[in-house]
Amino acid sequence: MLTQSSIASRSPEPRTLLERVRERLEGLGCARVWTRGAGLHVLLGLRGDEAFARLTPLGAGSYGLAFRALDGNAWEPLLLIDDLDSVVEHALVAVDAMP
Repeated sequence: MLTQSSIASRSPEPRTLLERVRERLEGLGCARVWTRGAGLHVLLGLRGDEAFARLTPLGAGSYGLAFRALDGNAWEPLLLIDDLDSVVEHALVAVDAMP
């Protein structure tokens, strides 16, 4: 009797939003930008500075981009809603962090 066995293929663990943003920054060569998770959000900042942008998942592959208010104590309303790559790139362009 011949027995057939199969190995169940495992899907890789889903990457978190924070991991995906870090990968995108690395792919763009933005070593001077840091990331940090803050609840559902991902904060972006320049090395040695406070966060300048906040990315928020909105569902259906859309993300929101907001910038820190001038007083530094709050976030401006969402400036942009787009796919993740576009939102990350717009955040970098806004602070002249694109290589």
